[in-house]
Amino acid sequence: MGARIRIGIIGGGPAGYVAAIRGAQLGAEVTVFEREKLGGVCTNHGCIPTKTLYALAAVKDEAKNLGNRGLWECTISHDWRRIIGYKDGVVSRLVKGIEFLLRKRAVKIVNSEAYLESPKVVKTVDGHSFQFDRILIATGSEAALPPINGLSGIAPWDNRKALATERLPESLVIVGGGVIGVEFAHIFASFGVKVKIIEIMPRILPTIDDEISSLVHRALVGEGVEIMTSAKAVSAERAADRVRLKLESGEVVEGEEIIVATGRKVTPPNGTQEVGINFEKNRISVNEYLMTNIDGIYAAGDIVGEPYLEHKATHQGITAVENMLGANRRWDGSVMPTAIFSALEVGIVGLTPKEAEERFGNNIKVGKFPYVASGRAQTEGKANGFVRLVAAPDDKVVGFQAVGHHAAELLGIGTTLVKLGVPLSKVAETIFAHPTLSEMICEAALAGLRKPIHIV
Repeated sequence: MGARIRIGIIGGGPAGYVAAIRGAQLGAEVTVFEREKLGGVCTNHGCIPTKTLYALAAVKDEAKNLGNRGLWECTISHDWRRIIGYKDGVVSRLVKGIEFLLRKRAVKIVNSEAYLESPKVVKTVDGHSFQFDRILIATGSEAALPPINGLSGIAPWDNRKALATERLPESLVIVGGGVIGVEFAHIFASFGVKVKIIEIMPRILPTIDDEISSLVHRALVGEGVEIMTSAKAVSAERAADRVRLKLESGEVVEGEEIIVATGRKVTPPNGTQEVGINFEKNRISVNEYLMTNIDGIYAAGDIVGEPYLEHKATHQGITAVENMLGANRRWDGSVMPTAIFSALEVGIVGLTPKEAEERFGNNIKVGKFPYVASGRAQTEGKANGFVRLVAAPDDKVVGFQAVGHHAAELLGIGTTLVKLGVPLSKVAETIFAHPTLSEMICEAALAGLRKPIHIV
């Protein structure tokens, strides 16, 4: 029996730790280097903590809604420090779970910052060197500051600081109305903070379908969030207990704190460029097999560029490590779902009607079904939103969009339909359980075939 292939993985986030598990399953000797906590930004400072707060905000919002309808009489109060403690507990359990999985598969964990000393050697900052046959760079990304005069000097919040604060501010300015911005706006508004979003583009969520963007906009406004679009911030200062943000228009926006949510930048380990790895547009350049220009060095996750999504990172990590061990499998991220958790949930994958029309012409099929016509949505008092299927002229589903209650949970079905190219007729023939929100997918298919049942 030959010697086991030695794989070194720099970064213990979604791309790194998942690649480590897969590599160990395939018989490799795997070492993971992580300078902070396993799980990366997503588990510790992103997806998991924000969705924990989102879930708690939903309980508070639901109690308020029931009270407004005269169905529930109670006073809802909250203890923010205990909420943060609960959130930290959720994160801690998941981090321990990742460590358990790695140790059960005999993956060596090195808790240290590491860098590339050569194409085959990883060295820790405390001077220990490790020789490998293959190396995976999976060091992720961090929040980036936009070029606003004075911004760096006022210590603005990023996702880490916002999720760690033990005191709720009275008011909050959020620079950036993308996914991170609208998620934080909803969370903080739900807990009584006066929130204002400053977005440089003409609308929030500028990269997604404009109809969905408009629905989320109205829902946030309904929660008391003030939204300023086509607004460019040019300078920032902190005076006493206030942050002042000056806009290009001359208007000054104030808040007790400020969150910057305008984008992210990759964080390669030291030594990356010194060993000759190519960079392109602020990311490590890789081929279709996720290998860099240096033989035996691969990269996966945020470090190779947008989209900055956990599920992209995990699948890239698996693909990269399998290729290290001889799989020769091309990376395919053509069907990439996106979930957004704000005042309304959003789940999107594939082509919008506009994009499908640009690609296929006018003979596309679009079926749309509103939440208001769903029996399950009505029983839960969540009648705002819709589900939409987009099909090519050959009837195969090429796009799925949902906005509304639990829309992100419907996204798995939508992604499967797009990935497999399921015909609308087959979706319409599928029996969905009643009463469920998933029935709306069947109804949307029927609408796309011009034979709707529960809408006219």
